Amino acid sequence: MHGVLDWSARAVEKFQIPVTRPSGFYCHRHVFASSPDDAATKVLADVRSYYEDTTDWFVSDLLDLRLEVDEIKTAPFYKGLFKDNLGATFYP
Repeated sequence: MHGVLDWSARAVEKFQIPVTRPSGFYCHRHVFASSPDDAATKVLADVRSYYEDTTDWFVSDLLDLRLEVDEIKTAPFYKGLFKDNLGATFYP
């Protein structure tokens, strides 16, 4: 999963140090799905919901989040049972 963060002009003023204002991120998720399209839909909703619930970026209208699925692969069944690696790798 790849996320692009489009910051508002107000956010650019508030966070002037570039490292505190990432441009995007990569992350991965495991979901149970019946097809690649179903997996993409579930992952997009899961990641958007996670960042809306855990950051104030969205509540404060500081950015728009664009998400895209980079790769979909079949994983072992047990991977879907764990909420592993809910974080992401952010880049400036």
